[in-house]
Amino acid sequence: MRQQKRFWNPLLLASMLLLLAGCWAPQVHRPTSAAGAMCAEQCDQQRYSCNNTAQASAQASQGSCQARQDHVEQRCSPWVKDSDKQRCQIVNNPGGGTCIDPSPDYSGCTSTWRSCIVSCGGYFE
Repeated sequence: MRQQKRFWNPLLLASMLLLLAGCWAPQVHRPTSAAGAMCAEQCDQQRYSCNNTAQASAQASQGSCQARQDHVEQRCSPWVKDSDKQRCQIVNNPGGGTCIDPSPDYSGCTSTWRSCIVSCGGYFE
């Protein structure tokens, strides 16, 4: 008799489940007392403010990069030959000529918010 191979190896299945577990956000259990709820509301407001600051910082970084790139382009535009223009751009913008849209870093905001919620009597699961 010939044995059939199982498609799902138990070890493979367990590994996949562990990987997927990292994709789920932890569930927030907010404080149940009135004082805890007010405290958690302040945590939410601080997180909102922190996220807005992170967003503004990313946008300012993008604007600064674009302004620098525009300045280099204006400064190097008189050069006719491409090789001269490239040399001018390298000298005036050693970091490169491409601006990449920066993503806001919310990790610090989230970490602080989680600690705040816990200090108010909530927990994460």
